[in-house]
Amino acid sequence: MVNQAERMDMITTPAQLYQAIEQMGRMQRILESYRDEILTTNPRNFALLAEGPLEQIRQLQVQIDEYFQHVGRDTLPANA
Repeated sequence: MVNQAERMDMITTPAQLYQAIEQMGRMQRILESYRDEILTTNPRNFALLAEGPLEQIRQLQVQIDEYFQHVGRDTLPANA
């Protein structure tokens, strides 16, 4: 059974999909900023700071994958 928090994180519309993709882009830009500003001077801090955006990207990717699996199931013909 899926709990309420998991249901709230599910992408169910193309608009939500677009928002998730945009959010992934923002997280990527944050990582690039950290890389440019922090990595060369303090690799340990970079690793710590990068954990949050990396986890967010992973979670968004899972949600996007689940959305496409759901959409694929709903659009396949019954005899496929």
